Amino acid sequence: MQEYENDRWRIISSKVGSGFSPTACKDKAEQLEAVEMAAQEEEEEESHRQHQHQGTYSSSQMAAGPSDPGANYQ
Repeated sequence: MQEYENDRWRIISSKVGSGFSPTACKDKAEQLEAVEMAAQEEEEEESHRQHQHQGTYSSSQMAAGPSDPGANYQ
């Protein structure tokens, strides 16, 4: 398995061009993956916060409507 990984990064580095070792390519890929994961976690947290906020209305924020038993009808 380790030989496969070494060959994989060697091939990638040859495609990137001179000046980039297989180790440098692997390190950069891991760095980019960490950045992507952090961004995804932030998006999920923001989405979770928005869903929590949407469901929390106080009774003063909600208007009386026809299905509200406390509504005054004239």
